[in-house]
Amino acid sequence: MSNRLEYLIKKEEEEKELSNKLRRDFSNSDHDIEGNFIAVLGRQFDNDYKFNKCLKPLWAGFYIKYNDLELMVDPGVNVLERTQRIGVNISKTNTLFISHAHTDHKNDTNVVSEMVAYQESPKLKILMSEKSLEEGAMSNYHIQLHDKEKDNLIILKNNVDIDINSSTSIKPIEVKHSIDGSFGFILSVGDMKIGYTADTGFYKTYKTKDGEFETSKVTDKNEIEGPGEIDHKLVKFFSDVDILIFNLHGVSFRKHTAHNLYHTTVKSAVDVLKGSNVKTCIFDHFNSTGCLGREFSEEVNDYIKQETGKDTRMVGLDGLVIKLNLT
Repeated sequence: MSNRLEYLIKKEEEEKELSNKLRRDFSNSDHDIEGNFIAVLGRQFDNDYKFNKCLKPLWAGFYIKYNDLELMVDPGVNVLERTQRIGVNISKTNTLFISHAHTDHKNDTNVVSEMVAYQESPKLKILMSEKSLEEGAMSNYHIQLHDKEKDNLIILKNNVDIDINSSTSIKPIEVKHSIDGSFGFILSVGDMKIGYTADTGFYKTYKTKDGEFETSKVTDKNEIEGPGEIDHKLVKFFSDVDILIFNLHGVSFRKHTAHNLYHTTVKSAVDVLKGSNVKTCIFDHFNSTGCLGREFSEEVNDYIKQETGKDTRMVGLDGLVIKLNLT
């Protein structure tokens, strides 16, 4: 072996040792946010990037820290940078919830698994539907990375409670989205309930010039004129929570497209919140946040607040943190 190659091998070992130390330091570091919290991640790029405001919304994802629970939900694009930017150490994650297999909700699931692997004794519960698993929401390698037998993989069943630990459980609910196997949930932590609508519509039927039809039986989207009967069962499910994370997609219902049969509008938000037990509602996913500035999204938020009398918060480009005053 040449002296030069021997030198390079020693330098490589030195680099590995330093890298492993940094990885250990990373996994042992606390969140920058103290106590229990909900951190809704911001956009996928730095706010100074001029096109950040107009690119397709791929920014889904939020993190809930409550005592021993470290829950990452729907890690979309660029989740490592976005969690770091808001003050979350993603390697702390011990539970991962994937609502459905669209890019903005599942893109970085494997990244989460990789970061958790830096822990000395990594454990990761993975919650997703059978359909999301089939759609490749997470690679088999990254599911097995923490449990070769895949006992850590929990398949979501509609309205069937999942115990996370002695004081925490999740009740999944199948929602109305453009991809099968989409789920929201109610998270019970101590005496508090936190709901997540995921991407969903809230209507059982839609109206055409010829009558009213079930949303599950759209034959020609060009015939869609407006929303029909609201799904009271789905509304009731999300009405009985303390904090609701609501994916809001737009102000008005779009005609001649099925988009709002599977996504929400301002009217949907008002229908869900009015008369509900919700104390605080967090609006994420609002596509218009950005190009018209913060003022427009706040005007939307203020309208819903006035219509419902609820404490509502709109997630901005840089995300949103709410502290949970729990014991």
